[in-house]
Amino acid sequence: MRSGIGDFVRAGVGLLLAVVLLGAAWPLWQTAQQARGDDVDFWKVAIVENGHRTGQLKVCGDLNRKPYCLQRERVTVRDSAYTLKRSRTKYTLELTRADHRRTMELAYSDTRSHDERDSVYGRARAGEPVTLFWWRGSVRMIQAGKDSGDDRSVVHTSRYPGRLFTAPAALASVLWGLGLGPLWAAMWLLLRGRRNPLTMAWQWLAPVLALATAGGVGALAALIEPRPRAVVLSFAVAAVALLVPALLWLRWWTRTRLPRKCDVEPVEPVDLHAVDGAVSGTGAWKLAIKGPLYVGPDVIGTTPDPAAKVALKPLPGPLRVITVRPPYRSDPRAVRRYSIQPYLDEEARAQRAEQQRWYSRGQQTQPTHPLVAVCEVLDGPGRGSEVLIAAPEQDMPEVLGAIAAHARQWP
Repeated sequence: MRSGIGDFVRAGVGLLLAVVLLGAAWPLWQTAQQARGDDVDFWKVAIVENGHRTGQLKVCGDLNRKPYCLQRERVTVRDSAYTLKRSRTKYTLELTRADHRRTMELAYSDTRSHDERDSVYGRARAGEPVTLFWWRGSVRMIQAGKDSGDDRSVVHTSRYPGRLFTAPAALASVLWGLGLGPLWAAMWLLLRGRRNPLTMAWQWLAPVLALATAGGVGALAALIEPRPRAVVLSFAVAAVALLVPALLWLRWWTRTRLPRKCDVEPVEPVDLHAVDGAVSGTGAWKLAIKGPLYVGPDVIGTTPDPAAKVALKPLPGPLRVITVRPPYRSDPRAVRRYSIQPYLDEEARAQRAEQQRWYSRGQQTQPTHPLVAVCEVLDGPGRGSEVLIAAPEQDMPEVLGAIAAHARQWP
């Protein structure tokens, strides 16, 4: 099999793309983790005096500036309610904000009973002042009682909006999927691409699509459950769930696709005409065909004459057809064609141009699937070597008939 330069070029592009995408995903993921730490671990914000933590939270004021401080807001309680749970009680406070025009409903959980007078709920219901402490757009602490002195109650809330974590984590997950896909493709092309004969190399394309989909699943998890562990687990589970069936299917498809042979019955051509074919071999069979391949009664060859009236050069020896198969990606470029347009002479080109002139949707020549005839040289130069002849599917029967008729001409 031939080593294609295109595989190395695609592998290099894939490696470069993977480095760029994964390199951009890593700092985004670190930013997401730091943002979640800043949002959840707000109790770490404390005043440090003489190298020691004082245990006091920073409250925005003259000494502490936003955003590295808790914002204080005095509110008025309009209504209160509670719901009994198994292990704790869920409290709901309807509050009026400082401008007396906006109201908000705040729900939190507390282990204290609603009957306790010194709880936050009890103090709020008794009409004592209530102060909210905000951290990055989320209420993190509720204080009921006097601002000064020890006669007050405090509840730390556990509500986490996840707004700081979601966007960078979702983008990082998408970049993971888009980066690991090209990395897989590059490694496969470098290690297995040259030895894989299939024309369409799904062994690298299918995993790329699976990993890109896993990146989207991880991004969705970042929106629904904004936690690093949830994003990583969702990405890993989706990648395994998609990759394993894809790889099993690829293994089955490779084993059934490679032995495939095409049943084509030879048909001897009636007259000499052009076929958009190609011949590839070694030595004398290394034909540089820039024009069509001509087949006719008892002859198959090439000629620079479009009318095939002069300078018709038959193939240099008799051939025996071993098998007819689809083209492999390891075949020479002249043989490996993904779509072949039938050859048109000057008269046919003029007729098609006339049709396109008078009809907006003139009949277009449809591309056909190519086939490759694997042949063995029976005599002459390169005896015993392998020769490949490619032709469109509808022309292959006449090509096989011309090969058989041409072989009968040799003694």
